[in-house]
Amino acid sequence: MFKKGYIFISLCLLLTCFLLLGCTKTEKKREENPSDIQKEDLIDNHEPSENEKDDTEQSDEGESEDTFDLLENYKERNIPSVYTEDNKKESYCNVILNENNQIEYYTYSEEADGDSIWKYTLIENEEEKSASWKREAVSWLNGLQGEISNGRITPFRGEDLNNYAVYIDDMDNPHVVKQNGDSFTEILGLDIRKTDYRQVDVLKNGNIVLADLGRECFVYKQEDGSLLTSFRSGWYESLCVKENQIYITDPTGSSVQHYDAEKQEFKTTVEADFKTDVRVAIDKDDIYVCTKMGIYRAKQNGKEFQKVLDAGTYHFAKDSGVLLKFFVIGDAFYVVYGEDRGAIKKYSPAKEDDIATKSLTIYSMKSNDVILDMISEFQDKYPDTEIIYETGEGSEASVTAADRIRTLNARILAGDGPDILVLDGLPTESYIKKGILADLNPVLGDLKEELLPSILSAYTVEDKIYMLPSRFSIPMFLTSGQDPEVYASLKSFVEYSEAEGGVLPEDYSYFDFLQILYYNYPPEIIEKDKTVNKENLKEFLELVKRLCESEQAIEQTLFTYLEGRGSDIPFVKGDADFSFINIKGGYGLSTYPHAAELRNGELVTNKDIFFPETLLGINALSKNKELISTFIQFAFSYEIQERYIASSGYQICTKVLDEFANSDLSYLLTGDATTVLRGANQKENEQMIEIVKKACTPFTVDESIWQIIEEESIKYLKENRELTESVDAIASRIQLYLYEQ
Repeated sequence: MFKKGYIFISLCLLLTCFLLLGCTKTEKKREENPSDIQKEDLIDNHEPSENEKDDTEQSDEGESEDTFDLLENYKERNIPSVYTEDNKKESYCNVILNENNQIEYYTYSEEADGDSIWKYTLIENEEEKSASWKREAVSWLNGLQGEISNGRITPFRGEDLNNYAVYIDDMDNPHVVKQNGDSFTEILGLDIRKTDYRQVDVLKNGNIVLADLGRECFVYKQEDGSLLTSFRSGWYESLCVKENQIYITDPTGSSVQHYDAEKQEFKTTVEADFKTDVRVAIDKDDIYVCTKMGIYRAKQNGKEFQKVLDAGTYHFAKDSGVLLKFFVIGDAFYVVYGEDRGAIKKYSPAKEDDIATKSLTIYSMKSNDVILDMISEFQDKYPDTEIIYETGEGSEASVTAADRIRTLNARILAGDGPDILVLDGLPTESYIKKGILADLNPVLGDLKEELLPSILSAYTVEDKIYMLPSRFSIPMFLTSGQDPEVYASLKSFVEYSEAEGGVLPEDYSYFDFLQILYYNYPPEIIEKDKTVNKENLKEFLELVKRLCESEQAIEQTLFTYLEGRGSDIPFVKGDADFSFINIKGGYGLSTYPHAAELRNGELVTNKDIFFPETLLGINALSKNKELISTFIQFAFSYEIQERYIASSGYQICTKVLDEFANSDLSYLLTGDATTVLRGANQKENEQMIEIVKKACTPFTVDESIWQIIEEESIKYLKENRELTESVDAIASRIQLYLYEQ
């Protein structure tokens, strides 16, 4: 019936081609497997690190030669999309800054009479705070009709002020062409590695600069294509050129190296400690870098970066956000994102009439990308409102989830709590009993007619709705023809694994198994009288340990179950016979159906269970009723529900789900030299949406209880403690926590 991709990043072109149609691709730990593309991103532009850390504002040693003021009161604004009903079939190709410091947006369309490339020039009117696009055909590329494979063409403008384009043909061969009047001339002799993953630019002297997935930067002579020099570099999409100067991250991706291509020598490396997405821009004498932590600035001949704009709640603060391009024009920053087919947002100083006169406070235990996206869109629509977003993150390592909840509860009861609560991980039952949460029914009103009845019903208590998830995911079993009885219970599954000598994909850790089994076979350890059932807890831990042994658990956790993890190619090849998967939204269906089909198995739902995501509730003590109502209605409106946020789950808007049920992504392929898998076809997407609509049993985790179970169980699973000692420790800590609620 269904299926998915290896180690969470597998579905090669599923979303990439669907939305950007292959003009740029993704990385995410792909040095070893450059064919693997993370399906959720239109471009992965991600400098991967084992544990992502905050970008460092400055190094500890010495002081920057130049200091810059921290920019405040900057507003985030949406630039209108180039896509309308008239051109919705066009796809993203590139965005550049032209010689007049205007943004140009390029698209590709495959039409009955041939391929077409279109250029949109952004026209802004600062006084009227308006923006529009001027559209014109890129006629000099008409001669390439029929030569471009799947829209893989990237027009750009060189520092020599000539127009160029790099495209891929049906044989996956790259070509670079230069405008020559009404047509073009191909630049021959270029020995370019055969990969989609590259960035190409042209210096003022005409030489060609190319950086690719191999983390190497090349400089070619345009006249004959001969290689002049090359050097090791960071991720290719960090490339930026100005006149005859090249700026690109160093091989570690943590700093920006400056190479003088005229003299063919390195200049001073501008130091930083970037561990996330990096996009570089040059404006006059300064170099800028945009990351998810903020925007940084340094002199071109400087030694280190200084943060000048904190990410705060801006769109680029999202972990799942996809940075494509970054430009600096005067005192404004423009960021192009992979979401929404290449959306553009502008960051510029607030005007006098932009000053917020109202505020709304939102709290979540952890930073939430769906909330960050909502905040960004809400503040663009309601510029007179400031959203203050608080999270429980950033505290000292010794502060537990229970400590943070205790502090939050004290604030709420004192009348100083946030207006809206993201209840993921919070003790929701306790909040309902204490009267902390207000009924959502009056706020939602007629909007409920547009939301999934099964989800509404799951959260209706005595005709009241105290909370509602914006998104949710579906736990499923990927099978290969087994009798359903072998995975019907935790005990039967463990016995099945032991009998077969292991049935799951390799490289799951102790934490992975604990989390997978806790979520799929939740133990009944808390009785109705709020006491801990030690026998049930003991049985659960014994079975988890037996599975760790039969499946040969490893120490290091690579990707957690809740993030989404599968193993499609090994599954199809028989290296695994079963897999627990968490379908994280429409594109999460991936190639699972095809993989299951090839193994004579199916994709089976786990008893209509769903995992709520971004569970929203209203603080009953808040006096900010009108603004709360506006935000909640906005959060569940079609306008926001239809927005795609990677791995955030299925939306609860019926119309959005119905639209996805009509998707046919079977033409998108992924695989290796011996095995090729297709994406889900329309029938399979329809079947999945039927499953989604029937999900009616929420499994909500109290973060404090889970943290206790995790900490104390791992000590037993790794043979550092006796079972009874871990059971007693878990029971004691949970019991104390429950008494406090």
